Amino acid sequence: MIDLHIHTNNSDGTDTVQELLRKAELLKLKYISITDHDTCKGYKELENIDFSKIFSGKIIPGIEIKCAYKKRIIEVLGYNIDTSKMQKWLDDFYKDKKRSDLQRKYFNTLYDKCIKLGFKLTDKEKIVWNPNNDWASFTIYTDIKKHSKNESIAPKDMWEEFSNFNRKYCANPEHILYIDKTEDYPSLEMAINVIKQSNGLVFMPHLFIYKWVGDKKEFIEELVNNYDIDGLECYYTDFKDEETKYLLDLCDKNGLLKSGGSDYHGLNKAKIFLAKGYGNLEVPDEIVENWI
Repeated sequence: MIDLHIHTNNSDGTDTVQELLRKAELLKLKYISITDHDTCKGYKELENIDFSKIFSGKIIPGIEIKCAYKKRIIEVLGYNIDTSKMQKWLDDFYKDKKRSDLQRKYFNTLYDKCIKLGFKLTDKEKIVWNPNNDWASFTIYTDIKKHSKNESIAPKDMWEEFSNFNRKYCANPEHILYIDKTEDYPSLEMAINVIKQSNGLVFMPHLFIYKWVGDKKEFIEELVNNYDIDGLECYYTDFKDEETKYLLDLCDKNGLLKSGGSDYHGLNKAKIFLAKGYGNLEVPDEIVENWI
């Protein structure tokens, strides 16, 4: 088994790098990639330990970069990157945009929007969260769910699933809960360029999960046809079998590379297990052996 989409506590996961490696070893994973959001600091940690004593498989240097695309936020994965080059660029790009400051801004904006919609929320000062690691939208959503009266206000799909709240409503420019984050992140073009400049390969992850997309296949093919990408994440925790098949076929048709991963976050996504997703994910080794 392999897992090329994993987060540690260097971004929004809960496992340390060494805890992650121990879990990967127990699962006998052949390949892994730590793809923390907008940071390569986990790889700096690896430089200071003899990780071969912990994990016997191969670690593919990776990152997941949030980027702006048509007033929305999407993600792009970089593999086989020079992590030092990438971190230098990240430090420069985000020098005036600390994660904690951005999350506090989104928290305050979203809190006020929710109040205007009539949601009952705990007083701002009493909501316990860590803007260095926690997401503002998840923090607000968790508090919305604490107050039962909010169920009668929220649309059914919003109430039932955080991903709908986050990706369908907060990411929808036409909805009152929309938060425009595009000025805070690099454009998709810029993210692709910096991965290439870091000697890496560009993959588009979890393309079927964006709730705001109408025709998902049209959206995917637009990205494939118009951007300099190298591959697609074909295997993913939330994908249906037919979605995986469509992506595999699309890669074959367009000469693109293939990847896959769980999007493991530790306790922050407690139902998603390393390499196994919800329990039945299996990314075959052979799809990556021609590019790693």
